[in-house]
Amino acid sequence: WKENVRVEKRKEITNEVKCKKITECATYEEFKDHVAAAFLKPIDLYGKKKGGEDDGASSSAHDKNISSLLEKETTADVCSKLAKELESTHLSEVKCPTNSNQFDSDWRRLCKTDSDKVSYLRKIPPKKYKSIFRVEGSLSVLGEIINAFGSERKNLTTTEEQKRDSLADLDGLIILTLKGLMRVKGIGMAIAFLEESELDLAKSLCKEIIDQGQERASNGGYALEDVQLILEKLSDEE
Repeated sequence: WKENVRVEKRKEITNEVKCKKITECATYEEFKDHVAAAFLKPIDLYGKKKGGEDDGASSSAHDKNISSLLEKETTADVCSKLAKELESTHLSEVKCPTNSNQFDSDWRRLCKTDSDKVSYLRKIPPKKYKSIFRVEGSLSVLGEIINAFGSERKNLTTTEEQKRDSLADLDGLIILTLKGLMRVKGIGMAIAFLEESELDLAKSLCKEIIDQGQERASNGGYALEDVQLILEKLSDEE
């Protein structure tokens, strides 16, 4: 009966991971790796002696440890541990997301302030947005992105002189991010669902950046033509 318990527990944990990862993984290989490691945890699975030498019973020790783990750990335990690990994750440790589910998870858990949101967006190369939000309708935070940019830009323009020097960099991030988002499938729908204040803010940002001229554009690494195209896209979709 212990063997049956072990098998059922393994199935339970594996199925839990399958349900979670099926929409999060960018490739089948990534999904397969997560499923294969669903029931593992960082313990000494191979029964090695001190100094790293194998005692000749690695396979047996491995099986015993796996059996012990599966008998003691329930799905709820595993999920609870994963949740605690996620809560302890810091924004600085997060890498560029691979899909919209990962983006939304990071955005909700880690981006509590406008500054956090802008810092997170800096981690994402603009050309990646099209693949991250490849499912139509998956871009649900366009308004929050616009508000975060508006807030950060206002703070920079109303504080000391040294922070004003960062405007070119921030303007570059704003334009390159919006340019990347304008290529996302279903962007028209995302724009249509913007609040009037959010749409007005996006247009205002573009107009203010255009008014800064070519020198600011060169320093920020963006083209004024791109700003104009973004502004036209926002106007066409309203």
